[in-house]
Amino acid sequence: MSNIELVAAVALGVAIAVVCPTLYRYVRKQFPPEADGALLPTWMTAALTKYGALFVFSLLTAVVLIGVYRTANPDTVFGFGEAVALGFGFEASLEKFVFPKTDSGSRAASDSSAAAPRRVGPTELGK
Repeated sequence: MSNIELVAAVALGVAIAVVCPTLYRYVRKQFPPEADGALLPTWMTAALTKYGALFVFSLLTAVVLIGVYRTANPDTVFGFGEAVALGFGFEASLEKFVFPKTDSGSRAASDSSAAAPRRVGPTELGK
């Protein structure tokens, strides 16, 4: 470690020591303990339920994604950045192709006319 990196690391340690107690007091003020004797406050229980489900979903998706990737490329070694890009790309693809968002009538009439086949009525057939 060079002298500049050493000074930066020590300065970071000092900054953490100064900011941490202030941040702790702020968090305690924003999220006071509840008096009902519950193990966890209600806001934390709701957050853990919501984000816990997201965490489990992310882990299961990662296991499936790595399994599929390793089946196709058994000898490939990739690092942290590649793994993050793999997960990001998979989620974005899943969002776009498997679960597309529906636009509730926000398209203009001219946009849908090109995709829909034109109906021919009996008067137009005789021309």
